[in-house]
Amino acid sequence: MENLTGSGYTVSPQKSENEPHTASNPRRFGLMSALLRLALAVLILGAAVYWALSWAAQRPEAPQRMNRERTFTVEVIEPVYATHSSDITAYGQVAAARTIELRSLVAGRVLEISPNFAVGAQVEEGELLVRVDPFTYNGAVIEARAAVADAELALTEAREAYSLEQSAIAAAEDALASAQIDLERGQSLLASGAVTQQTVDTRVLTVSERQQALDQRRSNLVTLNAQILRQQAAIEQAQYALETAERDLANTEITAPFTGIVTARNVTASAYVSANEAVASIYESEALEVSFMVSDANYAILRRDGLFDRPVQVTRTTGVGAEAIDGRIARVAPEIDSATGGVTLYAVLDNEQFDLLRPGTFVTVEVEGVAHENALLVPETAIYDDNHLYVIRDGRMAAIALEILDRDGSQVIIAADIPQGERIITTRLSQAGEGVAVAVEGEEQTAGPGGPGGGVVMRGPGG
Repeated sequence: MENLTGSGYTVSPQKSENEPHTASNPRRFGLMSALLRLALAVLILGAAVYWALSWAAQRPEAPQRMNRERTFTVEVIEPVYATHSSDITAYGQVAAARTIELRSLVAGRVLEISPNFAVGAQVEEGELLVRVDPFTYNGAVIEARAAVADAELALTEAREAYSLEQSAIAAAEDALASAQIDLERGQSLLASGAVTQQTVDTRVLTVSERQQALDQRRSNLVTLNAQILRQQAAIEQAQYALETAERDLANTEITAPFTGIVTARNVTASAYVSANEAVASIYESEALEVSFMVSDANYAILRRDGLFDRPVQVTRTTGVGAEAIDGRIARVAPEIDSATGGVTLYAVLDNEQFDLLRPGTFVTVEVEGVAHENALLVPETAIYDDNHLYVIRDGRMAAIALEILDRDGSQVIIAADIPQGERIITTRLSQAGEGVAVAVEGEEQTAGPGGPGGGVVMRGPGG
């Protein structure tokens, strides 16, 4: 059949009924194409894997990495057991241990002032500083002495009268005894008629009169004794008045109670001073003390070892070639300082060079530390965790337990048991630990830990 074209149409030839049906051929061809592509991909992947395995098998074996051990170069010291102590350094201020304010105990006009009595000047013990007009007080002393003399005279008279009365009592007692004997004799003779009743009555009256006279004498003796006691009290009162007058007279002279430095003067010549008026202030130049503060921990150490009378040395905080002045701890402040937590101590200076210091001077105080026997002194860098250090044992670090006893700047006083022949490592290592290889600086190294020369050691697997 022919293909007819025309008018835009295409006419396909018709198939005969006897021709086979081929509608499923394109589907079969697509499935075969997919299988072919999958097989090709598997083939390529297998070739790639094979090539990679072959390349890995043919690659030369890499050199095996060796373990490395580093040897550290360190400095060491020999352990030397001895008695060590750490002085405590503090800063303090000098103060006067004795300061007095002089007052005029009597009133009056100032007659005299010592030319040495000036602020900042040194006055000697007993030196006259101020004299007050003594005229009134001299008169009071004279009157008091006269009163004492009058009282003593009256006492003498009373005692004399007392003595006379005692003699009179003795005579009256004898007279009474004689009258009683006459009465008894008359009464015995009355029965025999030798004497009359009138005689006996007369003798009875005599006994009575003499008894009354004796009683009167005895009463007078009591009165005289009371008078003596009264005069004795009057004498004591007069003597007290005399002592007061003499003291007032003595107080017209104001003297220095001790050798010291004048810090204030409040009186001038010809001025009038009243009783109890302050005229001067003086501190004792030979009684200086220094106050300084230590930490509570240091205070506990000093207290445990003996605090009082512990020696100290005091020097100026400024100045070149300042001389040290010795002293000793005398007392402790009653309370801990709430701001710093420290304890204030007071040391008395016992050196004769007091002229080197004045109250208010800032000083450095060195307190004698606690002595630790059979102890070691090592650098701070040798201590780890405040409880151990390291020694060299067979070329490696070995830990030794310790106890810190005290500190002396960058040095530490410790108690530790280090075997003989082992040395203490003083170099600080961040990799420090048990068994770390070390070499002593400056020493020739032999083969061993770290290899020849103390370098890096190469080790194989498991080595």
